[in-house]
Amino acid sequence: MNWSNEKCIDFYYGEYKQGSIFGKKSSIKFGIYPSYLEGMGFDFYEDEWSNDTRPFKIFFDDIKKLYVDKIHKELALIIEYDTGSVVSSKNLVIVLPGIVDIQKWFDLTEKVRNQYIEEKNRKQKLELEIMEERNKLEKEREEKALKFYQDCYSFHIKDTTPVYPFFSEKNRIALIFIDEDKALNFLKIDGYEKEETNGVIAYNNIHYYEKAGNVSYTTDIHGNYSSFGGSMTGGNFSKLAAVGGGLLFGLMGMTLGAALTYKPSEQEPVNTSFSIDSDIKKIDDRSVILNFYSDVKKQYIDIELPQNLYNFFQTYLPEKKYSIVNELEKKAVVHQSTDRIENGSLLKVSLKPEASLVESKEPLKTSTVEDFKQKVEKLKIMKEAGLLSDEEFKAEQSKLLEMI
Repeated sequence: MNWSNEKCIDFYYGEYKQGSIFGKKSSIKFGIYPSYLEGMGFDFYEDEWSNDTRPFKIFFDDIKKLYVDKIHKELALIIEYDTGSVVSSKNLVIVLPGIVDIQKWFDLTEKVRNQYIEEKNRKQKLELEIMEERNKLEKEREEKALKFYQDCYSFHIKDTTPVYPFFSEKNRIALIFIDEDKALNFLKIDGYEKEETNGVIAYNNIHYYEKAGNVSYTTDIHGNYSSFGGSMTGGNFSKLAAVGGGLLFGLMGMTLGAALTYKPSEQEPVNTSFSIDSDIKKIDDRSVILNFYSDVKKQYIDIELPQNLYNFFQTYLPEKKYSIVNELEKKAVVHQSTDRIENGSLLKVSLKPEASLVESKEPLKTSTVEDFKQKVEKLKIMKEAGLLSDEEFKAEQSKLLEMI
């Protein structure tokens, strides 16, 4: 009947005969353990004993009163206790009559019980001290993290600074902001890790931004449940965003690429579903493509950003919108080409101080490939703009073919 690994301190066994000389004999058992009592005794309810003894196990924490008194003219050890149940608490009484040298067993029980209470109080005090120390350290950690976070944030971000947060929680943030020089900054602050990383794309290196992707609709068939109100799901990763973000922050020596990634969102209209029903889901996988020149890679790079950044860029970098940049570049090409037509130097871009690609009869070198591409593009734009006749276009085209 011992349900624990505790070693028994002392144990009593005897018999008690109720009533007359021919009365029924019942077993009386009483074991003392470091944290509980265990044995066989009579239930006592409404001034009556039970017909026979029953097994019991009573933890010291559940004992309400322990004493020696006479019940029905019999000296007995009496234990009042509750069940210790969270569901229901009920006061019970166990009676142990006929114990030989009952005072000795009472005194030993009280001694063990007091030792248990003292040890329990000691442990509780120790746990409280440990908890207070942990709270103190946690408070210091929070204060240091908050100070680091606030110092870094206030250094970069002013009241008038345009900010777009990707991720934010207590003393941690990842965001994009535009500084006073209109440069695009990717900032990550972690107050707990004392980490601050800031990648910058200079304003002049920002080529353009544009919205890319599609909006599609799909039918979702379901049944056996009801739903009320609209919902939106999503917010994890798109593979392209992960690659683009990682590339950007890899070049800048940062680790924030994952903060720029997202999962296409699904928007559901308000609906109520019965046994079998269907919904039309809107799947929006549009994103923002940012094209910029990398001083490290010496080339233009595309990265994918969350679609909500489009409005942020339109507000604070409207002149970098793709359609505007494209139109300005076309106008610049047409203007430069018009000047060359008037000066008789169409398609003659200098490769060296005193030479031009048109005049050179040497094979096209690697260093002149970019100039060649520019000439082809300009020639195409001029033809589309109506600045060259078909004959002029074919003539200039032949000159380019001679260079290959």
